[in-house]
Amino acid sequence: MIAGSFSISYAIGQFIHGQFVDRYGPKKIILTGLLFSALMNMLFGYVNALIPLIIIWAINGYAQSTGWPAVVKLVSSRFKSRLGKVGGLFGSCFLTGNMIAWPILGYLVSNYGWRIAFMIPSIILIALAILLYLTVEEAWMLKVDHSKEIINFKRLFLSRELIVIALAYILLQFVRSVFTLWAPSYLFEKYRLSLDVASYGAAVIPLGGIVGSIISGWFSDHMEKSGRGSAIYILALSLSFAIVMFHCASHLGFEIGIASLFLVGFTLYGPHVIISTVMPMEFNGDYGGATVAGFIDGMGYFGSMFAESFTGWLIDMYGWNGATMFCLISSLSATILIAFFYKEK
Repeated sequence: MIAGSFSISYAIGQFIHGQFVDRYGPKKIILTGLLFSALMNMLFGYVNALIPLIIIWAINGYAQSTGWPAVVKLVSSRFKSRLGKVGGLFGSCFLTGNMIAWPILGYLVSNYGWRIAFMIPSIILIALAILLYLTVEEAWMLKVDHSKEIINFKRLFLSRELIVIALAYILLQFVRSVFTLWAPSYLFEKYRLSLDVASYGAAVIPLGGIVGSIISGWFSDHMEKSGRGSAIYILALSLSFAIVMFHCASHLGFEIGIASLFLVGFTLYGPHVIISTVMPMEFNGDYGGATVAGFIDGMGYFGSMFAESFTGWLIDMYGWNGATMFCLISSLSATILIAFFYKEK
């Protein structure tokens, strides 16, 4: 319920802040979000009751939703070519954060309790807010015609390409939610590891994602003639095979299991980053990069809201095999959707 409250407020915030960023510029929007997120994380570490935890985490989700539309806008206004390479490299930023955070916070939680895990990121966020305020310039930002913003937002829902991409992204978010939220628990239960060791092991998912997003961005640039839709199709199909391998590897020992998690991260975040980063950059001139980024990522987090709650129930009822089957069906559905319904812009 706590994770779901974050996802729904994050999704709503993406729709709102994508419009705000194209209108007012990214700097003020993301600065406000950083400070509010730091405050909510600090409060979360002091609260004990369920309802306040849900409310605080929902506010945190809304605050964090300022980030993605703003940074996509900043990057898309800087670069005009080789967007796959640029987007693949830039899109690995949140994966780098996960890869660093999971082992460190797993150690802190094991040795000092869970509350400390919400204090240290808050301090880092405040420091980054100050750094952003002092260094980021936006005088060179591309301006969007404000009179067309409402029309453009309505056009998003009439664009076959964007709707299909958003639906495929929702399905990929199902898979991402399962592996991001439950990977440490899976390793903890499956291999009887300590919590800190399970967190170290789960860090291979974002590590694979970093490598996969960079290579996939390069790959999508080299498939320019057939279109990025073809690249997304191939990558989503590869994810389905990786999930099958993950299921088979679960009986072959810890080392093989970790290798299969790396492969899932590699194949999952390739199409994920192309859809959430590169595609908004390509639509920047038509709709506004921040608006498209907020639309796609917002739709994805509506999917996460469902997946995070549903997966917990699924694991309780059918075990980890049920969660794996859910991921496989989702990835295959995304592959089929792109193959039969996506039409290149």
